[in-house]
Amino acid sequence: MHYPALHAATWIFSWLVPKDIREPLMGDLAEEYALRVKTVSSSAALKWYLQQICMSIPPLLWTRLTRAVWLSTLGVAVLAYFTVGVVQLIIRWVISSSSATVYNPLDLSMIFPMVVLIGYFAERLRRRSALVLGAMMLIAITAMTVWATEAAPLWFRVAWFVVGPAAALIGGALPSLRRARS
Repeated sequence: MHYPALHAATWIFSWLVPKDIREPLMGDLAEEYALRVKTVSSSAALKWYLQQICMSIPPLLWTRLTRAVWLSTLGVAVLAYFTVGVVQLIIRWVISSSSATVYNPLDLSMIFPMVVLIGYFAERLRRRSALVLGAMMLIAITAMTVWATEAAPLWFRVAWFVVGPAAALIGGALPSLRRARS
């Protein structure tokens, strides 16, 4: 196996193959390739090898999609993100009735524990969903900062870059911390 295309195709293919069948499948494929190199030209063996990989990719992708572990993780993260938005609206509604300041540090200090709690429950429902929630929050905050029409103070924007994703990650770490103490 001296061709760069062969190594790249093998690496991509091994990533797509489910872990429980990866080693036997990759072993059989490499063994058949080695036998073919002895009986036909190395370019013909490479062509056969790449054809096998290309024909296997659609069913392997379908298997990954139907197992859909990542889909349920994303679903929990989206639900958690929606919950964060609702909680944020409620907190801002309560704060706005008591003060005229739109950029209020109290807003951040009240939302932080709520996001920690939401991240905790998201992680309890589905592993790694708090990490996805933190990434979603970071992407949303970045998009809002780039395309915002109003000029928020710098301290407020920087605080949100840190507070939102950090709170989700802290909440996601709480279940593992609890298991570590047990």
